[in-house]
Amino acid sequence: MKIRYWGVRGSFAMCGKEFLRYGGNTTSVELVTAAGARLLVDLGTGATEYAKTLMAGEFGQGKGTLTVLLSHTHLDHIQGLPFFTPFFIKGNQFRILGADPAGSSLKGTLQNQLAPHYSPLNGLENLAAGVSIESFLPGSELTIDEFEVTTAAVPHGTMWTTGFRIKADDRVVTFLSDVEYPAPHRPTREAFALAAGADLLVHDAMHDDAAYAMARGWGHSPVSAGVHLAGAAGVGKLVLFHHSPDATDAQIDKLVEAAQARTSIPVSAAAEGAYHEV
Repeated sequence: MKIRYWGVRGSFAMCGKEFLRYGGNTTSVELVTAAGARLLVDLGTGATEYAKTLMAGEFGQGKGTLTVLLSHTHLDHIQGLPFFTPFFIKGNQFRILGADPAGSSLKGTLQNQLAPHYSPLNGLENLAAGVSIESFLPGSELTIDEFEVTTAAVPHGTMWTTGFRIKADDRVVTFLSDVEYPAPHRPTREAFALAAGADLLVHDAMHDDAAYAMARGWGHSPVSAGVHLAGAAGVGKLVLFHHSPDATDAQIDKLVEAAQARTSIPVSAAAEGAYHEV
């Protein structure tokens, strides 16, 4: 299984010479099996770059199919929705799966993003492609083509997001973006279960420890939380993810260096456009 990062930043997109190596687009991650099955996690602004590569193949001909998992519906995770060009090609087929936000529905929330006061598309029904919006309860087990997906609710400030354990090709990737545990070094049982023995853990690393002291309660983790979970769960590799919009390339380098000094598990930071075998 391969993983490729199309958007790695949190909260809002950034640009400028200090953000070139790790990238400035918000969350979007692609997983591909050896046989070519694809799964996309989140539709941040990084998804618009991913869309360009899809248009060069069957999606440009209206013959593509793709499933998208949404961790939650905060804007930085769905901002690419109105600009994902394969949605505008008749014949393409998409499934968007996620948990219903509290007090609303997944479909209603996404529909609202295309409402006239936000978008000239004026609704999901105006997309040329076939787009199915499907809700699941966190804790569900999902089979998506060649992917076996375990889901769980994880704490994110005053709300919950969905974490994923994704298995394919006898390899496991755990995706825990936008998570803040009751205490940084005490992951919830659900988060631990998703990460246990994973080959790769992609974990929220929005803050260094000093910044986290001032940002507690906003739903994001310090780097040390990901390091602790990786060690406790016995994962193979740790990738720091959901970088602060203020974090420059040089600052992220220092976060990786500090994290690696705390563990023997290989640590890296997600970089836009980078991919590797799991």
